[in-house]
Amino acid sequence: MERKAEVKTFFEKTDIYFNFDYNIKIRTETVAELLGEAHYNNVLDMPCGNGYISLKNSDQFNQLSLVDFSENMIGLAKEIAAKENAQNVSFTCGDIFDTKFENEAFDLIISLGILAHIDDVDKFLTYIQSKVKKGGRIIIQNTNSDHFYSTLIRLYLGVRKLFGKDKYKLNKVPASTVESSFKKAGFTCEKVFRYNQSFIGFSKLFSNDKKYSLTRKWFGYVGKNKNASLGSDYTYLFKKD
Repeated sequence: MERKAEVKTFFEKTDIYFNFDYNIKIRTETVAELLGEAHYNNVLDMPCGNGYISLKNSDQFNQLSLVDFSENMIGLAKEIAAKENAQNVSFTCGDIFDTKFENEAFDLIISLGILAHIDDVDKFLTYIQSKVKKGGRIIIQNTNSDHFYSTLIRLYLGVRKLFGKDKYKLNKVPASTVESSFKKAGFTCEKVFRYNQSFIGFSKLFSNDKKYSLTRKWFGYVGKNKNASLGSDYTYLFKKD
């Protein structure tokens, strides 16, 4: 199966997404903290998943475009938008390089949970960098493959694969790749929040509420990121100079 088809198949299973709702809560709050009190005219979230993260912060957006190539995720996003009574939201089910946005630029792009899955990381980074207006911002997440905790995760997943579980393979993307790409493209990193989103084999021992509280206790928030050096998951706020 080609990589793109494999990713699509994986994310059509929306229950996988909701199994990590404590992490979705952390990401939603992290985006809110990175946004601060700023308002943005034209915002793109791709891939949006079920749209929850952006929709919960949509009061600060005049126009929100949600893009994902999972039909099931877009369906959930429409349901959540209706429940939130979110205004001026558009939905696109398709490839992130959809020509619909060929001549469009955004004040803010939110892109979480994609670099570990996409075919061509450099192509994607170049694309979103080109879609941001001068002075605009990008919020992007990456799991640093060079971090020791990521090495532990890969070892754990390797053991699971030996028993026929979790054959889905994640990309290895170093933090240095992301940071150097944005620097070369003329962006400044304004903030970064680091934590760990995996409990490496112990996840089922804790409720989502407990995992959330433990994560917050250990890593804190954007304004006070405790034990940041131990966090393999980076959420950046970049500004286009």
